Amino acid sequence: MVTPQENHKCLIESVRNLRFKGIMERFGMVFLHDLDVQSCKLREIDHQDATELTEIGGRTVKHKENITRPWQLCNSHDQDDFPWGRALSWQRVVDLLATECSTFLRPWEFIHRQEDDRAFISLFKVFTRDIWMSIGSHVVESNRLPSPNHLEEAMRTWTPQKVEQILGKDKCHFLPSTHGLMGKYPKNAFSKSFADMRSIFFPGLDINIRKDSLWINYTHQGAYIDIYHGYLKRWTEDDIKRLNNYLDTTFANLQCLPASKPPDASRTVIWSAVRGKIQFVTNSSFYRVEEVSGQKAHERAGPTRPQTSSRQLQTRIQGAHGALAGVQRRARVRQKSLKSRNKRHPPQTRQHKSYK
Repeated sequence: MVTPQENHKCLIESVRNLRFKGIMERFGMVFLHDLDVQSCKLREIDHQDATELTEIGGRTVKHKENITRPWQLCNSHDQDDFPWGRALSWQRVVDLLATECSTFLRPWEFIHRQEDDRAFISLFKVFTRDIWMSIGSHVVESNRLPSPNHLEEAMRTWTPQKVEQILGKDKCHFLPSTHGLMGKYPKNAFSKSFADMRSIFFPGLDINIRKDSLWINYTHQGAYIDIYHGYLKRWTEDDIKRLNNYLDTTFANLQCLPASKPPDASRTVIWSAVRGKIQFVTNSSFYRVEEVSGQKAHERAGPTRPQTSSRQLQTRIQGAHGALAGVQRRARVRQKSLKSRNKRHPPQTRQHKSYK
């Protein structure tokens, strides 16, 4: 006995009007141009099913109020500002800085200020040139070291693109900073702002620069610290304040700097390297992220042990071979007898019968 195929005339006419078969054979897909994504309705389709359709499919189903919202495309503005999402795990931030630092940071823009003093500009240019001069010739040839002619060129030197161009992408490693970031991150992570880092490279007169450090060379022969200390000795208090504010603002607009230690610190360094890669601290104000979320399960540090425990494996084997119940019963009896055997019982006193 063969069940006859039911062909519903109303459905066939609807598909024929859409030219569904011919379009699918030619293009492989059908577009509903008048579909309202928010309400999931078509303009020329009645909101209520006809009587014939109701008889075929039954009564209209009443949906719950808290139905799932339809899919929505991301805002193009958010996609440009946060291409990896607004909240990233700390490990994700570290990985992006190590692999895609130039794109993870917002594009650097030079902000020209009319009130810039020539002495301030000249000091920062000399600073940039002198710091790069301290890197070894075995890392980069001296003729490739930057010698900026104007302020914008000097500041652009401290962008990941320019750093990778000078040293080579395989010789750079960009470190994260937590300054100003909201969320969860390691407590021992670097958290100093770039404005505060200015004091590392421009130490005051009260800082005792170690004579065995590389920094001491910048305090003589017209190097940038020698020029800076000369201003601190000769200028008025207001001029010195303007100079330091200018340097703080300039440093705050830099994207990266060497992971240097202060001149008065033990084992002070200007350049440091790990596994052959020179370390640079990045400016967190340029990160394309709003907050740092908790670590995801697959991003936790350290490998997860793949094998199960011995007790769990024994339980699985016993369960697979059908011997679990008997073993558990014996274990319970053994545990009970062992417990009762180790339990201390007080000595029993004999009661003598008295005869009257």
